[in-house]
Amino acid sequence: MFGMNNWAVLVPQALMGVASVALVYCAMRRTFTDRVHGTTAGLIAGAILACTPAAALIFRFNNPDALLLLLMVAAGYALTRAVATNSTRWLALVGVTLGFAFLTKMLQGFLVLPPSVSHIC
Repeated sequence: MFGMNNWAVLVPQALMGVASVALVYCAMRRTFTDRVHGTTAGLIAGAILACTPAAALIFRFNNPDALLLLLMVAAGYALTRAVATNSTRWLALVGVTLGFAFLTKMLQGFLVLPPSVSHIC
């Protein structure tokens, strides 16, 4: 649609970075019962993710790490929703997103699995 140029390759990577920061913000906001503290914690966590040098490098180049990070953050968000609402639907979404993360870069997608399992048990 846009042809083969730098923008067509790097814009999806940047959008994955923005979505990752937004999901971290939403996940942190939900963990606090007080809305003001949740918003503050979400902004701090999103800023830390956006300003981390490794994340800035990941989202600047065309590699599968951006999608891996987005899927792992999405799994973390779905896990916070599953625990808060006691919903098997959100828990199934954790499995689906971790499965796609596994398909993105093989075993690196399962890096978040041990903390997730220990949080449920």
